[in-house]
Parts: sequence; structure tokens; C-alpha cells
Amino acid sequence: MNTTHPNIAARFFATVDKYGDKPAVGMAGEDAYLTYSQLGIKVRECAAYLGRLKPLEPIGLLSENRPEWGKVYFAILAAGGKVIPVDSLLKENELVRVFSESGMTRLFVSHKFLEIAERVASKIDNPPDLINLETIPTDNTSGFEPAYSNNGDDPAVLIFTSGTTGKSKKVILTHNNLLSNIEGILRRMDFSQSDKFLSVLPLHHTFEATCGLLTPLLNGCSVYYIKELNSREILGGMKKHKITIFIGVPLLFEKLYQGILSGIKRAPFTKRALFGLLMNTAKTLYSLTGKNAGRKLFSGLRQKAGLDSLRLMVSGSAPISVEIIKGFYLLGFNFIEGYGLTETSPVISANPLDKPKFGSVGPVLDNVEVRIDSPNENGVGEIIVKGPIATPGYEDNPEATSELWKDGWLHTGDLGYLDDENYLYICGRAKNLIVSAAGKNIYPEEIEAQLMQSPYIQEVVVYGKISDAGREEVAALVYPNFELLEAELGKKPEDITDDELKTNVGNDIRRLCADIADFKRVKHIRYTREELEKTSTKKIKRYVY
Repeated sequence: MNTTHPNIAARFFATVDKYGDKPAVGMAGEDAYLTYSQLGIKVRECAAYLGRLKPLEPIGLLSENRPEWGKVYFAILAAGGKVIPVDSLLKENELVRVFSESGMTRLFVSHKFLEIAERVASKIDNPPDLINLETIPTDNTSGFEPAYSNNGDDPAVLIFTSGTTGKSKKVILTHNNLLSNIEGILRRMDFSQSDKFLSVLPLHHTFEATCGLLTPLLNGCSVYYIKELNSREILGGMKKHKITIFIGVPLLFEKLYQGILSGIKRAPFTKRALFGLLMNTAKTLYSLTGKNAGRKLFSGLRQKAGLDSLRLMVSGSAPISVEIIKGFYLLGFNFIEGYGLTETSPVISANPLDKPKFGSVGPVLDNVEVRIDSPNENGVGEIIVKGPIATPGYEDNPEATSELWKDGWLHTGDLGYLDDENYLYICGRAKNLIVSAAGKNIYPEEIEAQLMQSPYIQEVVVYGKISDAGREEVAALVYPNFELLEAELGKKPEDITDDELKTNVGNDIRRLCADIADFKRVKHIRYTREELEKTSTKKIKRYVY
């Protein structure tokens, strides 16, 4: 439980007072930045404007990563409101649902997304008022007092999940949830005020909002945002601003690591041979002593790559290959993996810098309690959680909340085990949720509902498939509508070829996937000529597939 500050706004302004002239936020590659004092003034002006508005909450935020995102986030909380971060990757028809079901009274939107926001707002009843992020009205702050009186148990953020079927879910994260998670992270990570973060993950993502926005900016660190998500922007930003901490998802680290290896492969033979020798030396020394000799052996390589200032890489949101972690570690980088979920603000566990275990997501944070529910003979069971980081539940959805909370424990739906040193290992997900390599949550039932709009599909099961690259991607097992195909093709079902299925059914799947976000699209399709196995109540036995 956070006891030092009553809420996030109080913690933010205390940080502003402490680190006034220190750089707070800026765009990567640019010399200009906002100091903590300047950011604090802008937050106060925006909060004073919001304080006049009725009704105030909740307020949405739709934008690419930029300094204004954090400014508005803190301003909403300083005015006593609640923030609904909106996924900027959603397509128009998906945003219609978010707008209409989230309960937003207003939406701050950047110029980049203003046009689509206006189209969506025109399609629904009681749309939110749109406020252009570039031209936010400001008020005189004379007499304005931030909402310090807000109770720490009041909601700060509502994470809207477009979900599957039935009632949508809005995850409540309170001020104390988030501040407690930051407290647990700081005990494990040991950040300092000289640290500089490069923010590349979407800020609507709870992982980035907590670890890449709140944690640094409530502790005097500096944060820089990239304009485009590509290796040139990332490496350029790291080099110019001497970035010390980089938080990402497996897909980013895989590309970065492969980029380093590709550079080695293109090097002259002598340099390739030297790299191989140094890597073998690092492996041998690590196996014998447990020490990371790569810090010295590969200092020149890190400097040439513009990564010499980087002291910590953190991966989360999805499982990452142990080989990638080992690879970075042997190159001399401090690389750790953690685990969490939106409902836990999100971090539950993280590896310590001084004693990481490859393949584990680390010990549970000091202020969190984890148990393995109903473990099997190998100690594997559902991971359940208790502590101040855990959400009180889903807003206006007692049924979903009662499924989440049972006997005082939050049920994650994930399977894992704890070793004798309390390090947590993730074995898989008990839920149907698919998590992409970029850390995006994908709900199979939502994709199934989309695909069932096709007249060529009789039944379908959507699931996560591990690709050759080790990433989880969306796959579908389809039982086609053979009656329709027989009528159209003039063939009996048994005479319809696989190529004809791919042409007719596959093309329709691609058509329907064009209406959903790219990360949700079906990448792998299998066809079956038999009806899918069902329960007595005619529900498809998803676990079979």
C-alpha cells in the first residue's frame, strides 16, 4: 500500500518540485525537451481547464506516443478524473464499440487520429466531445488545487477491453494499484534519476504506461519518444540521448538481436572469427563462474552499435526465447524478463539484475503474494495473486469480477510453478487469450465472431500457433460450408479440392480480416472435412484443438 502520497497527482507534483530543471520528456532525435517544471506548468493548465467541465469523467486518450500523452494523463488525474487509454491500432468498426461502450465523456485525440475519431463519433449516440491534443485549451491556474483529496482506492485508469461476447470489460486500476506496483518495481530494478528511457511501446498498453511513463516520471528520470517504430529511430535515439533503459516486447528484441548478428555476418572474415572466439569465451566463463564477461569482451561492438550507454533491457507482455535473452546477456547487456497482466497494474514478477535465471520470469515482487492453485505432480497449476497491485475488478461487471476473484485471490488464468528460490516459471495460459510477440492481447472469440460472418464457414476455432520464429500468431481451424460450396462449384463435398477451399474460403477470410487490426488477423488456416467436436450443449470443445 502506498502511504507517502495519497494519489498519483500528488506524487507527480512532488516529483516536479524536486527535479524542476531536470529534463522530463522529449522527442528522440531532437534537442528540445520539457523540464519537470515546464511539464508541471502544462499539466496544471490543462487540469485547470478540465476542472471546469461537467461531467468530468471518464476521459479518453487516443494518440501516438509523444510528450502530450503524459501531460494529458497527469492532467486528467490532477483534475480528479479517470483516464481511458484507447488503442490507436484499432480499426474504425472496433473504435465504434470502444466509443459507445466505454462511457467516455470526452476524448483527447492527436491530429493523426482526429479524422477517424470524428467519423466514429458521428456513428454513435452520445459521442464523447473531441479535444484536439495539439490545441488543448488552458486555464489560468490561479486558485487551482490538484485533486490531492482523491482517495488512493479511487479508480485512476479504466482499461477497456473490447473483449469477446456479451458485456465489455473495463479493468479498474486504482491510484494505489499503480503506486504500489511502482514501489515493487523500484525495489527490484534500482532506477536512478540519471536514467534515460526510450519509450517505444504504445502508451495505451499498461506495461508501457506503468514501466515507461509512471515509473520514470514519478522518480525524476527522463523519457524520450520515437516518431516511427523502426530500428533507425530506435538506435538513433539511443545514441543521441545516451539511453540507459530500454523496455520492449519480444518481437522488438528479436529484431534488434538479429540485426546485430546480421551485421556480424556481413563483416570481413577476421572480424567474424574474432566475434566467434569472444562469444565462445563468454559462454565458457559464464558456465564456469556465472559472471558476465561480455561486458568487457564486447564493449567495442556495443559502442559501434550505439548501445554502449544502455545498462538495462527489460522484456515483458509475452514470452521471449531463452536464446535471445542469453544472446544479449553474453554480449554484455543486462537483460531481464518479467511477468504480469493488465489486472495487476501490470508487473507481478521480474528477474533481479544480480541473479537472473534464464527461462524464469523472476521472483515475485516484494509487495505481492503468489500461489500455485491446484498444482499437478510437477508443481504446475494456475498462478493466483494477492496484493495491493491487484485490480478491485471490472467496472459495472460483477459477473466477470467474481470469475476473476475467488476466495480472496486474483486468478490469472496462466499456468506456472515456483522453484525453491521463489522464482516463477510460466508454462502456458489456461485462458483462451492469445498474446502476440508484440505483447498485444487477442481474444479468439472476437476473431471467430468476425469470421462467422462468412457464408463459406460453418464452424471455426481460433487459437494461438507458435510460428517457426517462436512467436505466437493467430491461427484458425475451419469447417467449411460444404453445402454452399457444392452449389457454387457443382461438385460433391468429397470432390472439392484443398486449392478450391483456399480460393473460396481463404479469400473470404482475408476480406473479413481487412476490417480488424493487423495484429488480430489470421496468419494460419487449416481446413477440416469433419464437424468440430462438441459438448452436449453443442459448444465446440476448444481445448481439443
